[in-house]
Amino acid sequence: MKKTGLVLILLLMQQIINAQIEMPDIIKIQEAAIVDTSYTYQWNEDKADWEIYARDLHFVDETKLVTSVLKQRWYPEEKVWEYYQQTLKNYDNRGNEVQSILQEWSRSAKDWINVQMKTTTYDVRGNEAEILYQEWHRPTGEWFNTVVYLISYNRDFEKSEVVVRTYAGMQNIWDNYMRFSFSYRDGFGPPYEVMVETWGKPDNRWRTFGRYNLSYNYRGKVTEETRATWSESQRDWILGVRYLMSYRRDNKVEDIEQRWDYSARRWVNAARKTFEYDDTGELSGETFYRWDRSDDQWNLERRLLYTDIKPEGIET
Repeated sequence: MKKTGLVLILLLMQQIINAQIEMPDIIKIQEAAIVDTSYTYQWNEDKADWEIYARDLHFVDETKLVTSVLKQRWYPEEKVWEYYQQTLKNYDNRGNEVQSILQEWSRSAKDWINVQMKTTTYDVRGNEAEILYQEWHRPTGEWFNTVVYLISYNRDFEKSEVVVRTYAGMQNIWDNYMRFSFSYRDGFGPPYEVMVETWGKPDNRWRTFGRYNLSYNYRGKVTEETRATWSESQRDWILGVRYLMSYRRDNKVEDIEQRWDYSARRWVNAARKTFEYDDTGELSGETFYRWDRSDDQWNLERRLLYTDIKPEGIET
């Protein structure tokens, strides 16, 4: 990404009181501001050429922490950049992100519309302990609770359990929704299995729902993830989806999604993504494919190029 000066910086002024937040409504010009700018190009198969699609502006403070990410799309007919989405971030004194606010641009209102707020709290070791999601209710101008993730760790400081709860606004209570339990071999290394349970009513107990089985390479990167659903009637696991990942050192270069075909009793390709990186190891491109069963081959869906190179003939 390329650092440029003399840019617009979004000032984040936040205050949480009873799940409400005061949002910034101004954009200031700050000559000393530094921003990382990255452009997204989309491949045009008909023209056999790259076309500018969007750009991301990463605004940072004096500590080099990203305070906001502004996304804009390019409209070639009008020849203008237009706001699309922005994320505003806040950090604690350790540099941990404690709040992230997602907003979307309204073309009709010509203003930012609040969408979602994510609030993260940490334990004394700096591990995520609770992640709260809230959605903006425009008629009342308030943030409403939606989902919370409660994270537990074992004595080896490994993630052992994540409980997901949903908020019942009418009753003003949190209801259990889903639970993820992590298993480790001999208590070391990454988890090899994740059990998924859902909360059942009216008996109010956890019921087995699904299972993730994970395999890793010697660098600790996931190379295979197989998901299955528990069938109470058959008393057996029903295979569903599998992900196969490949890496070049620490960088993922391929991600293949497969679906289990029960009639053929085998895994069938569904979707594929490949990733490219620049010399610094930063993601520079993604290519998306969809599997064509009739032709038994991958069909190109979309190609994206990420770069700090500004498109020629387009105003900043």
